[in-house]
Amino acid sequence: MSQPHIRFDFADGLRGLAMLCVVLFHYTQIFWFSRERVGQILYLAPLGGYPGASLALPVNLGAVGVGLFLLISGLLIPLSLGRQGAMRFAVTRLTRIYPTYWAGLAVTVLALWLASRLGGTPFAVSVRDVAGHLSIAFQDMLGGRNIDPVMWTLKVELWFYALLGAAFALTRRRLKAAIGLLLLVVALLCRGPAWGTAWPAAQYYLAPVVCYFPLMFAGSWCYFWLTGQATRRETVLAVGVMLALFVWFTGWPSLALYLSYGVGVVLFALGVLWPAWWRSRLLARVGAVSYAWYVCHSIAGYVLMTALARLGLPWWLLVLVALFATWWLAVAINRWVELPTQRWGKRLAERW
Repeated sequence: MSQPHIRFDFADGLRGLAMLCVVLFHYTQIFWFSRERVGQILYLAPLGGYPGASLALPVNLGAVGVGLFLLISGLLIPLSLGRQGAMRFAVTRLTRIYPTYWAGLAVTVLALWLASRLGGTPFAVSVRDVAGHLSIAFQDMLGGRNIDPVMWTLKVELWFYALLGAAFALTRRRLKAAIGLLLLVVALLCRGPAWGTAWPAAQYYLAPVVCYFPLMFAGSWCYFWLTGQATRRETVLAVGVMLALFVWFTGWPSLALYLSYGVGVVLFALGVLWPAWWRSRLLARVGAVSYAWYVCHSIAGYVLMTALARLGLPWWLLVLVALFATWWLAVAINRWVELPTQRWGKRLAERW
């Protein structure tokens, strides 16, 4: 039996907030604090000058935004799986993700070519680099240089969709059972070596990806509560367990990083408990274009800011120009690529 149509409007606002956190993190923190790393990505000398430039904050905005994105995915994916089933879900996910991602990848490659012209250096992006990124889910396995490190989160999303969809089919559309099955797989991948099990290739490539799944499952349990499939007490307990597993599976040495993810968790919880707080037209508009903005903003923004820095413009103006330019680029990708391919994917899925 198909599920009734359900919408969590607050998720649109939270998605917009998450995107703003991510783009501001890259333009106001990473670009200035990690100049050598940015220079390596662009094949340019590290940016000089601009002492004191950056937006110094007590939290990692990137972790706040990524945490929100992953929780939102965990909240919404049960809706799609329940309505569509595993096969239709796969078709709509693939057609939703890849065409828009490829448009963003084309922007990234073009930006890197412009960076080579800016620095007077040979264009360093190889066919192998691009081929690895075309699949993104298998980029590490296929090899080549990582030309857009921001896309690691997309790997997490794709593997989450693929493995949860497979578990959903194997458990005969029982989502809670699918989550339990997948948690066992994740535990073996992330903690298997400590238990004496070893799948070297799978653990090397997949453990850094699937360790984020418990955080996403925390969002899924909020879905169960909001749809009456779990009590408040069950949800609080399950979310607490999922967050503890997230910490255990990741095993980072940085308490500050966990605290930043914790800010994302708190913002998400506020959205679940008081959804009216996040029903903002501005945030919803950003949320609607967030995926297109995500896939095109980082390298294009870095190259633009590097070029403008040579004119001696103030750092905050560089940030504003990059925000404005990549926003409208994202709007164009959303209008001419993302929305049409989403409609096409829905029509294609109806045939299954």
